[in-house]
Amino acid sequence: MKRLFIGLTTTILATILVPVSVHASALAFDAAGNLFVPDGHSISKYAPDGTKSTFATGLYPLDLCFDREGNLFVSDGAATDAKSRRSILKFTPDGKRSTFATGISSVGITFDRSGNLFVSQGDSIFKFTPKGVKSMFVTSKPANFMDLAFDGAGNLFVADQTVRDARLGREIFKFSPDGTKTTFATGLETSNHLAVDAAGNVYVPEVTAADNSSHAILKFNPDGTKSTFSSALGATGVDALGVDGSGNVFASNDHSILKFDSSGTPSTFASDWLSPDKQWEYKGGEIVKAGTTQVVLALDQELEVYGPEAEILWAPDSKRFGFNYSPLHAHHYVWITVAFYELRGEQWVALPSLLKESERSQVVQLAKEQLPKKLRGRREAARRDMLKIRRWIDRDTAILYAYSVWDDAAKAAFLFTVKFDAEGKPKIVKTERLPEKEAEEEQ
Repeated sequence: MKRLFIGLTTTILATILVPVSVHASALAFDAAGNLFVPDGHSISKYAPDGTKSTFATGLYPLDLCFDREGNLFVSDGAATDAKSRRSILKFTPDGKRSTFATGISSVGITFDRSGNLFVSQGDSIFKFTPKGVKSMFVTSKPANFMDLAFDGAGNLFVADQTVRDARLGREIFKFSPDGTKTTFATGLETSNHLAVDAAGNVYVPEVTAADNSSHAILKFNPDGTKSTFSSALGATGVDALGVDGSGNVFASNDHSILKFDSSGTPSTFASDWLSPDKQWEYKGGEIVKAGTTQVVLALDQELEVYGPEAEILWAPDSKRFGFNYSPLHAHHYVWITVAFYELRGEQWVALPSLLKESERSQVVQLAKEQLPKKLRGRREAARRDMLKIRRWIDRDTAILYAYSVWDDAAKAAFLFTVKFDAEGKPKIVKTERLPEKEAEEEQ
């Protein structure tokens, strides 16, 4: 979280709200408690109850933070053209977009109490005044500064990815308001992200097993004393941390956002893999009853899934889902394919496949005469072949994306509109070929 409002009691016993810039990479809370999160080429907004909406699109957000006026600042890494590839954008509360600074983007941006924006980049940290005047705050070699966070006293905490000494591991540095540098924490395996709460406690995600199979969130008191805040992450890593106005810690990964209370007990705040009715959830290759460990469908075993990159997309009524995965025993060209399931009674059953068993490309099977002329005669397998569900329109309609590469000069991409009949059998009702440039952007 980049902004936390702390209640202070004045001498006349009135309570005022003071904006303090506390930071969590890629998570930002506004004054109303709404959570803003990067979501591919957009920014998603979550209401305090977890309801999701889209705040902005057409960018590649690396980090977010709010200023004192409620404007959202975004470090944008979008590769649209040479001039706008590296920039910091500003969004007013109503979503109006402007460019605050160009020629710089970072995974670490945050505001101090005076409204100055601090940006990490390599071995340097830059300071921008509210009017956009840039200066050097500190530079230190060797260093690879990542996430930034201020505490209530104006001290800046910086996560550094550089390993100077194997015994020390990665470190977190503390810079006083005048720029004096001290080492706050050492011995970390990872130090990409950090967050600071109202009391000045620093939270850091950490790998706790050599094989990357266990993760935890560490807590450092203001004096640097370390403890384990939560070890409930298991094999799930953390992409970002945040703290809300009530002191709850939020941790996000590719598909979900966890909320931890003050004791470190987690709950699911939002998840792409939680069904819309919140009855089912995809976890570690299995469908479970939400909030339990009761497995109702072991997808990884049934489909022989290869690797951890599988994803699930739920139909709006939560009674069907599409599962994008890499098959373990597929022919070498199958990169990703899709399977569909439907809830019948209390049991999830597989629906018929769109594809017939064949060594030919998935695109060749499905696109047929819509292929470019130079590809229509190709019957051999593609070098890379993807077929995945992109989104649901309604319970009976889904959009699929397909992409195949035969060689550098032969490739094709399509969108398929798929309809499911009363028995759950899918049928392609519309085929749209994507221009090559759009297909490359999708990849």
